[in-house]
Amino acid sequence: MHEQQSTRNEFSGNARNVVQAQNIREVRFGGDPISPEPRETQRRWEQRQQRIMDAEAFQAAEGQRRASQYVTVARWRRRIAVPLMLLAGAAAVWEQMHGWVLPGRQQWGALAALLLGAVAAIGWARSTWIIRKWDGGKTIKVPRSRLYW
Repeated sequence: MHEQQSTRNEFSGNARNVVQAQNIREVRFGGDPISPEPRETQRRWEQRQQRIMDAEAFQAAEGQRRASQYVTVARWRRRIAVPLMLLAGAAAVWEQMHGWVLPGRQQWGALAALLLGAVAAIGWARSTWIIRKWDGGKTIKVPRSRLYW
């Protein structure tokens, strides 16, 4: 006796739009084809979304560039603050000892030198804080105006 070969296909579970075919010539899902108006609207919507994403990417890159410049300025300020603090301390001591900066007004000269030293110390501390946050990968707030850098 000769046994016939059989083919068996089985599908179990839930699915939508399942097709089994030997040759496929044209497939349509849904109803009528889309008219040109909705296609144009869809194209414009996709272009608008692309422009928005491009603008956001540009803004992020610009923010990163400004933050990098801000940290560079902070590094320079920290380098400059150290000699200023030393100079202010030396000027305060010199003024108290000799009074050559402002003759007859030693207290005012020493006070001015100490004030300069305090401003330099605050600038050094602020710059160090900004640099450490940046190097640690944390977010830093960059002032909008360079006047406040």
